Amino acid sequence: MKRDSDNGEGRVSSMDGMNTLEEAVEAETRAILDRIERLAMISALIMLCAAAWLAWPTLMSAMDGGSLIQGIGYSLIILTWGIFVQDLGLMDGRAKTRVAAVTTIAYLPILVMGIPHLFGDTLEFIGALLMICVSGSLFVSSRKMLIGGIEVMRFRSVMGLLSVAIAIPITIGNDLTQFSGILQLSFCGIGVLLVITDWFSSDNHRAERKLFDRRLNALENRILELKSQGSSVDQAASLIMTAREEGHRDPPWGMKLLNEAEEDIERSLSLAGDVEIIRDDALDSVETAENIAPIVKRPRKAWNMGIREVELGSLREGETLFRQAKKRANEIIEWWEKAENAIREGSAKLAKSDHPPVHLEELLVEAKKKLNSEQPKKAWELAIVIPNQLNASDDALDNAANSLKDAKRQLKAANGIHKSPLKERLVHAEKALESGDHAQAKGLADGVVREINSEREAMEDVRRALRQKVHLISRWNTRDDSQEWDAKLVELEKFADEKQWSHAAVLLERLTKELDSEGKAEEEANELLTYVKDGWKTLRNQCEASGIKATDDERRSCEEAVAIAEEAIKGGNIDHALESLGLADEFMEKLRRRV
Repeated sequence: MKRDSDNGEGRVSSMDGMNTLEEAVEAETRAILDRIERLAMISALIMLCAAAWLAWPTLMSAMDGGSLIQGIGYSLIILTWGIFVQDLGLMDGRAKTRVAAVTTIAYLPILVMGIPHLFGDTLEFIGALLMICVSGSLFVSSRKMLIGGIEVMRFRSVMGLLSVAIAIPITIGNDLTQFSGILQLSFCGIGVLLVITDWFSSDNHRAERKLFDRRLNALENRILELKSQGSSVDQAASLIMTAREEGHRDPPWGMKLLNEAEEDIERSLSLAGDVEIIRDDALDSVETAENIAPIVKRPRKAWNMGIREVELGSLREGETLFRQAKKRANEIIEWWEKAENAIREGSAKLAKSDHPPVHLEELLVEAKKKLNSEQPKKAWELAIVIPNQLNASDDALDNAANSLKDAKRQLKAANGIHKSPLKERLVHAEKALESGDHAQAKGLADGVVREINSEREAMEDVRRALRQKVHLISRWNTRDDSQEWDAKLVELEKFADEKQWSHAAVLLERLTKELDSEGKAEEEANELLTYVKDGWKTLRNQCEASGIKATDDERRSCEEAVAIAEEAIKGGNIDHALESLGLADEFMEKLRRRV
């Protein structure tokens, strides 16, 4: 048992550890995100300060009347990047897209701005190297982030075009005859080549797109050949047209559409010869059904719809409609006459009945509606049961009449019970029987019989108990709450005098159950009292031997508690007796420690 408990504790500990681990991972993730956000905020502030420092001379010059436009280009670039640097710590796709777009746009302008300073003094050279390193990092990041399908490549090309558009004015503003100007023009030309390459370059689905184009052209040629031969392949042509519109953007989906079109072509060619046979067979069945029931229209309607679908090129739908027309026609052929005969027989039976049941008349009306809606099988299923149910209804009426007679006889012979409500129920049963509602009449009559038998049994039980009233009273006359028990007996006698025997029987059963419960509790309390008294007798002798006299407070309190418990049990106050026995046990325990 110890090993099992240890294992159980181990399992609980492991579960607690699992919860703690998950919470720790979530806490660590939140901490990392908080640190990234703080770093992004600090970086943005540093860039703001750097932009202000870089633009300060220009701002001071502008205050003295100089030009504000010249000299703040670098500051504006730093401020722009400070806006987007806060997106670096976010994990969603929108932030990544914005960062990728900005890196693609910014790498070339930064590069061309840094190239002229390569040929300056040492500080300018170091700054230019830093700008070139930043430009290279932005370029690599942009190429890694913007990679994927043709949409992504086109987006990267557009962003690259914006980068070239920004870099060319910066380049033109310098002296193009110097080596730095030539380098700037060279890198702008490389940027233009990258833009063109990204726009026309291959993507992840280029091979699938080529295969799709070849297969699309082959299927289009086949469709033209089949149409020239008179084959109906309109549905396949529709699928191919959809594939041409959507397949270049999503080659796998386009290939799936082409597979469906090719499958439809093969099925159409294989069905072309069979559809005529199915059409003629369905037409024979439809004409036979129309000869049996000239009013039917559903088989012919389905056959005409099948002809229309075949003419439009949907052979599968046409075949389905031909089969449906044949199925409807066969149902008419097999069940129409049977349904008419069943309805005719049911109508005759109901006309001969003196009290035709309402539900059977409604059933006959429903069967006629089904027949008019060209559902002869369902109409036959509804109408065929009417004669049997009508015969069963006649038998049920006889049974209900016999039950009503038996209920009247038993009610007349019943003495000592309250008959007025039962007589009213029998009156309702007679009215229900006269209106043809045999089920209600029989139910009311049987209910009266059950009520009579129940009242008789309850009357016998209550009268038997009242004859032994002295024995009942003796079970509580010595209790302290004897008046409450007397009140319950008086209430029982009141309902007995009013001949409400069922309610009186319920009160009698409740009274006897409560007495039995109290008697059992009193018996258990007596057993406990005997056990305490035996223990106290032994302990009292030990107290005498130990010098604990009768004047001792604890001994006197124990004697008092035992006496109170004994009196409480005699008075029927079991709860008070148990409380006193508990106190006696406490005092006995204290005396045992002293002995």
